[in-house]
Formats: sequence, C-alpha cells, structure tokens
Amino acid sequence: MARLFTAIELGPQVRERVATCQAELARAVRTAERDSLRLVRTAQLHLTLVFLGEIADDRVPAIVEAMTPDLPLPPFDIEFASCGIFPPHGPARVLWLGVGDGASQTRSVFDAVSERLESAGVPRERRPFVPHLTLGRWRDRAAGNPRLLLPKVGTVAMQRVSAVTLFHSRLLPQGPEHRALAQARLSAPYVALH
Repeated sequence: MARLFTAIELGPQVRERVATCQAELARAVRTAERDSLRLVRTAQLHLTLVFLGEIADDRVPAIVEAMTPDLPLPPFDIEFASCGIFPPHGPARVLWLGVGDGASQTRSVFDAVSERLESAGVPRERRPFVPHLTLGRWRDRAAGNPRLLLPKVGTVAMQRVSAVTLFHSRLLPQGPEHRALAQARLSAPYVALH
C-alpha cells in the first residue's frame, strides 16, 4: 500500500516566512506548558489539494500516469494570509494558515486534479475544499479555547503556483517523509493578479 496525496509545493523563502508565522502562532495559542500542539516541520509544509490515502501498489502507476501531463490552467500567484483552527467549533484539531488572493484559482486546480484522479479510479472528495496550509495538529484536546488566542494575521507570503506534485508519504517515528512521484505543470498562459 502507498499513502498518496497531491499538493502545491512551497519555495524555500515562502517556507521560511510561513515557519516564522507558524512559530508565532504556536506561542500565541498554546494554552498550557504541556500543550499537545505538534507543528508541521518546515521542510514538510505544503498546500494539500487531494489526499488519496492508502492506495494499493498495483494502482499507483495509473495515478502517476494521470498526474504527469500538464494541466490546461494558467500559473497564478497565491497569497498566504489569515489563520484559523479546524473544526470551527468543539475541540481544536488543526492550526492553519489561509489563502487570500489565488483562492479561486486554487479551487480550479483542485477541481482539475480531482477530475484527473477520478478518471484513474480515485473517488472524488465529498467535503468542500478549503485552501489552507496545515501548520500543526493537536494530538489531544487543547486546554482552554485556543481560538480566543489567535492573533490577526495579514499577508505572510506570496508565491507563484506553476505545478502540482503527487507525493508518496511514509509515516516514520520522527514524522512523515514525502517523496515526489509525478508533477503536472500548469501550462496555459500566466495570469497576474491585480
């Protein structure tokens, strides 16, 4: 079995800016000394589009083949801004950084990738897609209500999106390890945001 997902990768400078914001947010929302918030390592930061989950090894080549040709969409600029916690109510599970400019284009890429994967036998995700970067996860119930402690976050970083990567993820004791299996470039003419 192979654990697969598709994602928009972050450039090194964007990763560093996001990591700085991640550390600041973690300090702000940790409500106890032994808070169970576990941060995503800087090298693993990415914007997940479709999480495929565990896929039988014999199905992987068809998925790689589906995720290799260019996508007929233009590259675009994406802005990482705002933050929040999933779910919106109840125990906090995920600390995230949102997408401002470029959110609608990210949804279009998600739709195109979902369609490709569906043609390769991967069922379409039923939940609505909310573009975001996962910064951390609470392993246990957070003490208090960290939502009340979230500061306002403006623009953290901007990046051009020009490809989607299919990753194989291995869960190791020191954290997940991601290996790229395929990449689909966005091949229509570039569109700048105003």
